[in-house]
Amino acid sequence: MQDQSPSPLMQLRQLVAGFANTNVIYTLVKSGVIEQLRDDSMTVDKLANECGLHADVLNRVLRYATGLGIVSSNADQFSLTEAGRFLLKNVPGSMYGGVMLMGGGPWRKSWDNLVLSLKTGESAFAQTMGTSFFEYLEVNPDHAKMFNDWMTANSAASARMIPDAYDFTPYKTICDIAGGQGLLLKSILLANPHLHGILYDMGKVVEDHILDEVAERVTAVSGDFFKSVPRADILMMKHIIHDWNDDRALQILQNCKKVMDNDTKLLIIERVLDGEADMGSLFLDLHMQVMNGSKERSAAEYEVLLEKAGLKLNRIIPTPSPAKIIEAIR
Repeated sequence: MQDQSPSPLMQLRQLVAGFANTNVIYTLVKSGVIEQLRDDSMTVDKLANECGLHADVLNRVLRYATGLGIVSSNADQFSLTEAGRFLLKNVPGSMYGGVMLMGGGPWRKSWDNLVLSLKTGESAFAQTMGTSFFEYLEVNPDHAKMFNDWMTANSAASARMIPDAYDFTPYKTICDIAGGQGLLLKSILLANPHLHGILYDMGKVVEDHILDEVAERVTAVSGDFFKSVPRADILMMKHIIHDWNDDRALQILQNCKKVMDNDTKLLIIERVLDGEADMGSLFLDLHMQVMNGSKERSAAEYEVLLEKAGLKLNRIIPTPSPAKIIEAIR
């Protein structure tokens, strides 16, 4: 049987043209085509009419998207594939927010300037947009809402896994530092009725919390983790330390140490780059560099960082998700 796999040259051509894949998916989402296909298949002419698009170009874009496995065609009808349905809003596992962020101007322009990070070791976003990513969020509330909503949606799966992976029984209070809208904290409190929680983040973020269901057992506190963090039996940070370079991460960890006693546990929930990392983790590692001048870290790197903060890496607990729970103590 003849080998049907693409030649090395063809594989390289497909990789180099990867920018087209992102732009086709982003364009179909932003233009409303994907949403039009939510409930049924449609013809190109009807799609073009509903979305105000050029029918011939739309047909060619959809033809390309068929090759990506996002849509399928039957005669003159197009419909979403199983993968394509994850591009819809408000469905379990939705990639809608991620696509809008990754394909939008600020993120795309920053990745276009990866070479700036390669030359300087600094954030390509900051050099491209003239401000750091988190400062950009402060003055662009629409982008900030999109980002915070995406972080909440992206946390849904792991939020269900963390309460199963870690025993919260011995503790009375937990503080979710930079906990966003509170999805993970909510999941932990629902699974542990004895716990009381603190949601700690910037004011504009905690105002949009989703903790009404556990309101009697949670306090929302606004603040800056570079200045201080609240005291609790468990201090928890999910996908926070990877946002910062070593110097800034050390500031956060030192502030955690200030409110820790010998029984306090610090839970750092992150991917740990040990062994042969998956492509998703390797992407996030570079994405952190591009956006924030930071990175994903290995267990050894976390151990060194914690030691500099006067803390000790106690153990690393696996979860069913790509993230692991790094437990630190004084």
